[in-house]
Amino acid sequence: MKKLLSAVALFAICATPLAAMADGTTVYGELHYSINSVDEDTTAGIDGWSGEDNISQFGIKGSYGEDIKAFFHLQTGAKADSDQTTDADNDAFKQRFFFAGLEGFFGKVAYGRMTNAYKFDGFKIDPFYNYSHVNPGGAFSNGGATYGLSGATNGFTDNSLQYVSPAFIGFKVSGGWYIDDADADNNNDDHAYSAGVSYAIKDLKVGIVYATNNGSATMPGIDADGDAVRGYAMYKISDTIKTALSVENVDINADDDANYVYLTSTVLVPSIKMDFSASLGVVTDGPAEGVGVTAAAWYNVAKNTKLYALVSYADISTDSDYGNVNKNPMVISIGAQHKFSLSTK
Repeated sequence: MKKLLSAVALFAICATPLAAMADGTTVYGELHYSINSVDEDTTAGIDGWSGEDNISQFGIKGSYGEDIKAFFHLQTGAKADSDQTTDADNDAFKQRFFFAGLEGFFGKVAYGRMTNAYKFDGFKIDPFYNYSHVNPGGAFSNGGATYGLSGATNGFTDNSLQYVSPAFIGFKVSGGWYIDDADADNNNDDHAYSAGVSYAIKDLKVGIVYATNNGSATMPGIDADGDAVRGYAMYKISDTIKTALSVENVDINADDDANYVYLTSTVLVPSIKMDFSASLGVVTDGPAEGVGVTAAAWYNVAKNTKLYALVSYADISTDSDYGNVNKNPMVISIGAQHKFSLSTK
């Protein structure tokens, strides 16, 4: 608790000069913790109870200007606990992302460390992102994407230059250039790229995005010499029901690719202050080949505070060429999350 209070105080001091710059700055945060019963069904996996911080974080963002806006967004992790085996320095803050850019009639352009364009739409679809669950690799995780999405739906990308066009009759195009300035071969031409197009009409959005590492290791979850492609759709059926689908093909190593299918639906029930979500994930080929399901229910205790219960399970194939021993990982999680924000708007 002392570490967390110190982190809050330091973040507030650092944020004050930025917040005073203009009437467009927001300081926000999320505290998220869970108690989990985990059975990874392996000799080396977790078997028993686990207390996890689920990527608690603080951030500050702002935009300034009228016809052309300048914007920035910084987010840092702030763990409520620490595992000395993986966090020996016991740091209050952990690097997440920081980027800035311009937005106007030409669209939106940003540079920095950020969620790359390939990851973004999978992240937006997943209602269990940064919860305790079975992850894309078929193992327990306290954060990141859910089983059925690929590992390319995790992590941040350094030296990212991304562009999104303005909408034209519902269409938007996007592109990204991810500079690899740490190429082991000292070949500065091996940079990663992405390109995508989306179409939105009323309550439906569909799109496709392509990414290639092009000999670099810049974009996580994709082989250095590999590519990935995601097709996706999001549909808001009503004010209280929405559904989404992601279909991917990803080069996971130099010799193999895998297909990932992720279908999810969410139902909001304001009359009883509860939300419900469920997902179905299917992975063909690769070490995590199988079928998985995740479901959760949230109870809205207060405006920005929720309690929840979650179950995540996967049936991983053991007859593939990979000899995977993660047969039936299962996670049962109960947790709480609280969000806050302070804005000068």
